[in-house]
Amino acid sequence: MYNNITISGKICTGKSTLFSHLQKKLGWSTFSASQFFRDYAKSHGVSLQKAEEQNMKLTRDVDLGMQKRLKEESHVILEGWMAGIVADAFPGTLRVLLTCDDAERIRRMAKRENISEKEAQQKITEREESWIAKLETIYHRSDFFDPKNYNLVIDTTQSTPDKIVSIVLAHLKSP
Repeated sequence: MYNNITISGKICTGKSTLFSHLQKKLGWSTFSASQFFRDYAKSHGVSLQKAEEQNMKLTRDVDLGMQKRLKEESHVILEGWMAGIVADAFPGTLRVLLTCDDAERIRRMAKRENISEKEAQQKITEREESWIAKLETIYHRSDFFDPKNYNLVIDTTQSTPDKIVSIVLAHLKSP
């Protein structure tokens, strides 16, 4: 049985959607690294990409904060690119990786940001390349989205949020 959940995945795979649905369904304590960086960007008047790249210390502090919560709390949901990786040492944590076809991720971003698909593709590519390079520098590893690091991998390309939530809840109860 799992006491905590982490949700990881690339841009526009459905992390925030799953996070909010699970939060409502379970009523557990939560932390969203993605929302943290969005709020940080807004409050500091910088782009989201600049906020994420601002400094390595901020990134490490966020990740260490997630580890601390997993160590000290039970029934917590953590969302972010590194959430599953930072949960490696916590066997009571269901580590979920969301995947999605690149074309669908581009469509999702274009719709969410009200931009063209070409612009969305460029934003996704730039942000992911930059962010992954930064994480590789910080953590000296590059397997952030390797399914072997997760207990559950869900392709969200053609799934509904309700279906994805039901899959996670079913796994939450299994040993």
